[in-house]
Amino acid sequence: MVGKIHALILFYFLSISCNLFAGDFEKEYYRLREKEIAKFSFELFENGEYYRAITEAKRYISILPQGKNVEEMYKLIGDSYLMAKEWIEAINAYDEILNKFPNSKYSRQIIFNKAICLIKNKKYNEAEDLFQKIISDGNEEKKNEAIMWKILLLIQQNRFEEIDKMLDDTLIKQKVTDKIDNIKQIIKEKKEASYKSPKLACLMSAIIPGSGQIYNNRYKDGIYSFILNALFILGAYKAYADENYALAGILTIFELGWYTGNIYGVVSGAYKYNKKIDEDIFKKGVSKFDLIEYEIGKTPFISIIFKFPF
Repeated sequence: MVGKIHALILFYFLSISCNLFAGDFEKEYYRLREKEIAKFSFELFENGEYYRAITEAKRYISILPQGKNVEEMYKLIGDSYLMAKEWIEAINAYDEILNKFPNSKYSRQIIFNKAICLIKNKKYNEAEDLFQKIISDGNEEKKNEAIMWKILLLIQQNRFEEIDKMLDDTLIKQKVTDKIDNIKQIIKEKKEASYKSPKLACLMSAIIPGSGQIYNNRYKDGIYSFILNALFILGAYKAYADENYALAGILTIFELGWYTGNIYGVVSGAYKYNKKIDEDIFKKGVSKFDLIEYEIGKTPFISIIFKFPF
């Protein structure tokens, strides 16, 4: 009887030990599994396989929604979309992490990266608001870059008085002291930029076909346009004079199409010419303000400096 009792006690303790061991084994398995997926996700990102990194990060979140690195996985998804130049998807991903982790230790970097995506998506006012949010915050992280980006966006939109007000702030002026000359240079170039008037280009082409293209500095196009319009007009006139009304009608229709298309083209060309000026000044500002390099993907696993082309 005593032997049976000892056997039962031994069996009981063995059962407890096995359960504890099984529990420890399960925890260790999930810990290693979590680390493995997270590390693999970041390796994919580091190697430029952004879409695969997104897939692995989403798998991590699905399997381990309470995992140790879940916040980093959400950030990795946004950073991967940014690096893949999927601006809208990146913005949505950054919004998601800011909603899920409002006090995230990566929040300033996320806000900054989102602002960059908004710039690439031509949403300058929204980007400016995010940079201002970083500037107004007491934290110094990314503040200098945010100040320079906001100044550049204000230059882009010809809001020079607002730049003067910014630089009247002693704290801000101290942070950009070494860039003051570059700021003044870019402002000067923007103010003195030789833009084309779409209305004037339209009027010139309406009066003398081809002159609008020449005004837009597209000299060959202007000469070709003048010659072709002249040929159509002369051809239609001669056909009417010879009473070949069918040919005259066809040539007139072609001429009207070419004439109106020419006017539309020069207006569009003037806008493109002005846009190119703005883009060139913007790119020069990015370079002069040292806004080419950014750090993203800063996590316990990686920290990447990348050059982003503007």
